[in-house]
Amino acid sequence: MADIKIVAIDIDGTLLNDQREITPAVAQAVADAVAQGVKVVITTGRPISGVKDILKTLKLNQASQFVITHNGGLMATADGQQIIHRNTLTLDDFKEVNDFMVQEGAYLQVEAMDQAYTTNHLIDYWASYENDLVHLPLHVHDHADELAGIDFIKLIAMAEANKLNDLQAKVPADIQDKMEVVRSTAHNLEFMNQTASKGNALLALAKYLNVDPQETMAIGDQENDLSMIKAAGIGVAMGNAIDPVKKIAQVQGLDNNHDGVAHAIQEYVLAK
Repeated sequence: MADIKIVAIDIDGTLLNDQREITPAVAQAVADAVAQGVKVVITTGRPISGVKDILKTLKLNQASQFVITHNGGLMATADGQQIIHRNTLTLDDFKEVNDFMVQEGAYLQVEAMDQAYTTNHLIDYWASYENDLVHLPLHVHDHADELAGIDFIKLIAMAEANKLNDLQAKVPADIQDKMEVVRSTAHNLEFMNQTASKGNALLALAKYLNVDPQETMAIGDQENDLSMIKAAGIGVAMGNAIDPVKKIAQVQGLDNNHDGVAHAIQEYVLAK
């Protein structure tokens, strides 16, 4: 088995337990991996604003470390000062998806690097919840053309899980053919540049650092983690992962309430 040099870790349902805590065991395992020279990369659907506290807690907020945000739409140094990799959408992409959402009576917003924008004056509960969770200011506009010039890293529809299930099944083929459409939580359906994914971002980082993809490990639990678990040398499904993640992962670990990340790092990174 190759020595692991990059570990990509999802946040919600993976790094954090159900109380949204980083347990001491997980923090220690991350610290031990970093001390061994491994790049531990927080890899999330969240924007950078929703990761800063976690990077600080884990002492990963350094120029020598990296973070992947917006489901792979953006990769930067963990101090936020240098953008390494970015995939964006266009205003026309937003208009196309937004027209579909309006037709379906669903909420949609744009996420830029550290701001969110919408043309919907009725803000969905789950949007308010999400934006508060990730410290993302929301700006409401009357018309789509007012968003011209914004850096469209991803679009995100938010609703109750059952409504989003129906909505996801109705996404037109034209949109699916030109964008990456993925569920990141039960309440979030995301639309990104077709080349944007956690897996592609992980491979881009491996290339940037001159690391063989076989020397990478990815740990996750949701649909948006599938690409990085497939791309990594070792793909780890959390014990609480959805079935499609468990099916394609090489390894099924413990769940997020039983230090699953710590056990995976100890087993496949620290144990020699």
